[in-house]
Amino acid sequence: MNATVKGPRRHPDSAFRSIGEEGGLVVLPGRSEVKVLNPVAIKVFGLLDGSHSVEAIAREVTAEFEIDEQQAARDIQEFIDSLREAGMLAGTGEGAVGEAGS
Repeated sequence: MNATVKGPRRHPDSAFRSIGEEGGLVVLPGRSEVKVLNPVAIKVFGLLDGSHSVEAIAREVTAEFEIDEQQAARDIQEFIDSLREAGMLAGTGEGAVGEAGS
């Protein structure tokens, strides 16, 4: 068994960009869709590389923003669930809900 923590991963076709301190944009070119994210959400989206667990992302977010780590973990999980439902994570197809097993 691999000891590397597998975490959520953003969709490989997505592109994102921070815009100053206002947050940022996420683009899914194949679906011609753009999402506007607040600063915390764009930070989380940037960490969705498959190597960060929700807990690790929460630690990074709480180091940068004033928020309780447990509350951050809950909010991050909700955000990840919404990204999954929107097909914005790897393993989620167009309109699919949930991740494909690997």
